[in-house]
Amino acid sequence: MKITKLFTLSLMGSFLLHSCSSDDNNDIVEPTPPESAAYTNGVFVVNEGSQSTGTVSFLDAASTSIENNIFETVNPEMDLGKFVQSMFFDEDNAYIIANGSNLITVVDRYTFEYKGQVDSGLNIPYYGVVYDGKAYVTNLADFSTGTDDFIAVIDLTSLEVEETVVVGTYLDFVDEEDGVIYVEGASFGTGNAVHAFDPATNSITKTYTTVEGVNSFEIEGEQLFALSSSQLQVFNLDSGEETYHIDFPEEVNSARNLVFENDMIYFTSGLAVYGLAETATTFPEESLFEFTDVITLYAFDVEDGFIWTGDAKDYASAGTVRIYNNSGELENEFEVGVNPNSFYFID
Repeated sequence: MKITKLFTLSLMGSFLLHSCSSDDNNDIVEPTPPESAAYTNGVFVVNEGSQSTGTVSFLDAASTSIENNIFETVNPEMDLGKFVQSMFFDEDNAYIIANGSNLITVVDRYTFEYKGQVDSGLNIPYYGVVYDGKAYVTNLADFSTGTDDFIAVIDLTSLEVEETVVVGTYLDFVDEEDGVIYVEGASFGTGNAVHAFDPATNSITKTYTTVEGVNSFEIEGEQLFALSSSQLQVFNLDSGEETYHIDFPEEVNSARNLVFENDMIYFTSGLAVYGLAETATTFPEESLFEFTDVITLYAFDVEDGFIWTGDAKDYASAGTVRIYNNSGELENEFEVGVNPNSFYFID
């Protein structure tokens, strides 16, 4: 099974732009699903919500039908909390972060039946990853400073926070690769690092220093790619040193949404989509295409040759998920919940 995740804008009442992405950030051995499994092959869409609680939608593998509010359908009279930011997974469970409620809800990832909650020790949790029976979840705490941002280490048996590690910089997206936890050391356009965190010692062991405002990163082979609004940097994963970077032209000054797919690098700037080979060292001559029917680009991903967007529109109405081919032609669209902010592809 492959679960692929992209992170995009975060609302939290501020409408500040924020983006982070990871393709293939969780490769999970597929256990045998139960006979009652309803969600084994398709796409989860996280809808952040606004003044209402956030929700999760499920799109079938053929991209022909959408089921909205799946948690509420399976678990009547319950909800996920305010501002559902992200999801992460282990073999049997999905963990759904609601940062407006300081809550992580645990569900069976096949049936979406409620299994428990992490409801203490969190302070604006954002993104998480599972490694060796524990979850590592970034927390923003006070938005006005990065000095109090911390990683919550959660025992997944007891669902208790067993340790909090204050890093001293803004924290955001988190990923795991070969037993190392990589953490974006920037948030809402402030910060200039990606950190390597050792789960054996619960400490930062290496820092990749980026330009200011890094907004997404990817690990591919022995390299770490970091995207800011006007530059793509490539680092040697072992040494931490930058090996090269690609400067963007002056008109491309809002790049975000870094995604790797089939040896290609994708990202957006405004409503334009750019693509370049993974080995490229120069900026492409032109964009692949520009979205003409998207009002507010709130989610972006690329999977199996198709480009996915979540349109938040006015941040209060039902959002729209649109699927395009690589030429920018619309293949399908679906109405989802308020502020669709991320996709998780499960196959």
